[in-house]
Amino acid sequence: MSTESDHDHPDMPNSIERMLRPERVETLDPFRILSHCPINPRDTIADIGCGPGYFTLPLAKYLINGKVVALDTSDEMIAACQERLDEARMGNVEVLKCDEYEFPVAPASMDGIFIAVTLHHPSDRVRFLTAAKEMLRPGGWCFIIEWQKRETESGPPQEVRIATDELRQIALDSGLKFQSTLELNSEYYLATLINSR
Repeated sequence: MSTESDHDHPDMPNSIERMLRPERVETLDPFRILSHCPINPRDTIADIGCGPGYFTLPLAKYLINGKVVALDTSDEMIAACQERLDEARMGNVEVLKCDEYEFPVAPASMDGIFIAVTLHHPSDRVRFLTAAKEMLRPGGWCFIIEWQKRETESGPPQEVRIATDELRQIALDSGLKFQSTLELNSEYYLATLINSR
């Protein structure tokens, strides 16, 4: 999701290229990550901060009878995602522009929400996650991938990274139940939240 901070995407074409580089699979393999996700092939899932569709396409391939709603604040990212979907002939994805804290999706209409390497961007994370929660049906899940809060070769500055205990509090303040975390590797972790209300 594009915002105004320094670690974001000042050079959009290079940023898109970097997000889609083949070696990224070594640390963020979409299909391996999705194997941990409680996805049903008939689900409707929001991919918030979809960027150029790094996770959107794998989600769409899995949801053979379902749908992905891909959301981003950046026109460039939306266009890049749509172009990749058109090339792949994926017809079960709707790509929409959103605001940082407002999503053009009906309340309680999503079975799941996927937020990959995005939650560290908004300045008000509770507001962001609360807005996302409004899309979730009761019992729906939210999968969050974030940077480990430790020194890594790449990634955002330490001060914007979210430790798992911080994420637990953000989830609670947003009305979501923190279910579990999984360390994907030395750079990323995966958290599962549930809309228990």
